Amino acid sequence: MIKMFVSDIDGTIMGHGGVIDEQDLLALRQLASEGVVLCFASGRLDNEIASLMKDIATDFHRISVNGVFIYTPTNELLFSAAFEPSILKDLVQITQGSKFIRYVSDEHNYYIEEKTPFVLELEEKATMTSIEMPSLIDEIGVSLHPNKISVGGEEEDLLDLQKQIEQRFPKYVNTFISAKNCLDIVPANVDKGSSISLLLAQHSLAPHEMACVGDSYNDISMFKLTPYSFAMEIADAEVKQHAAHVVTSVKEAVEYVRKYNKENFTPQA
Repeated sequence: MIKMFVSDIDGTIMGHGGVIDEQDLLALRQLASEGVVLCFASGRLDNEIASLMKDIATDFHRISVNGVFIYTPTNELLFSAAFEPSILKDLVQITQGSKFIRYVSDEHNYYIEEKTPFVLELEEKATMTSIEMPSLIDEIGVSLHPNKISVGGEEEDLLDLQKQIEQRFPKYVNTFISAKNCLDIVPANVDKGSSISLLLAQHSLAPHEMACVGDSYNDISMFKLTPYSFAMEIADAEVKQHAAHVVTSVKEAVEYVRKYNKENFTPQA
């Protein structure tokens, strides 16, 4: 039986402009009513996930910042990770430059040095907001202790930056393309897959007892956990190669899980 269902948010249950399909919410509510544990796993901050998904009106776990934090429905912190303090300032400095838009984030906020008109437009489209901090570099390790760095730019430049970071800090960070034209940097050994594994252990579940759905490269680590993985049809071809199924909506993935459970699980008399 599939006992846990994990969904990405952006590009999966939430489309452009911050619109969440009501049919997806209804399907997830039904799944939860049948005893399946729900979890949302996203690169977004924990408070963003809690706010965006409140209309689901049922309990759910939250894996935020691409695996850096795990919270239960009762707001119990199960896991958190942090960068090695000795590399923080150098790590942030290597990601700055005219080619990039660079955010750093802690558990609750995004920070950027200057909120240009382009940045304001970008944040409106992404339904996010940040704190402008001109002295960001000076505050790193003092008042600001980030858990993730996100860098926007052209693909070729980001791949070059990713190579530089992995060569310079090989034991301290994990990097991946989380969305088109976006490179995410998080503490070592952190990704959605590793955090979902911890959550599965918390519920005494095996990987084959969970299903997941997502649309981007940062979802591949969770796809690899289970044979019941679903990639959104809009995902890049390389992302879809790692999923067992391709779907047009979260509802479609939920319907597969419900059908599977009905066909393969007989309640005890």
